[in-house]
Amino acid sequence: MQNMMTIASLLVFLNVTLLSILVPGGPIENRDFSKLKGIVFWGFNLFLILLGISSFIACYLLLISHANAIFITTIIAVLYFIVYMIDLAGIFPKSPTKMSKPLMLFEVINASMAVFLFIFVTAIGHFGS
Repeated sequence: MQNMMTIASLLVFLNVTLLSILVPGGPIENRDFSKLKGIVFWGFNLFLILLGISSFIACYLLLISHANAIFITTIIAVLYFIVYMIDLAGIFPKSPTKMSKPLMLFEVINASMAVFLFIFVTAIGHFGS
């Protein structure tokens, strides 16, 4: 069981790494978000930062097999999926700059990783009980 928790921790780490690569102005994310109002822009950034920090905490909790690690990781996986899906659907964040094909591909891969993480930790939760 500990091996599965370690793999889950690595999957969470991979998800947070994939998210961090998409920082605006970074190597892949090149859209212009200057039209977003300050509170919306900073609120979304705060949410993403907290998601990242929570992911690192979940990595640790999985490694020590904490009782709530699976539940927390399941929520994190759903949040990752929602972040990517609302962006791919063009709901939020809005930008006058069109999403590039590499960015779109990256977000599809990241959303798929979030689904895989969800399925993996859900399976651990069911088989581990």
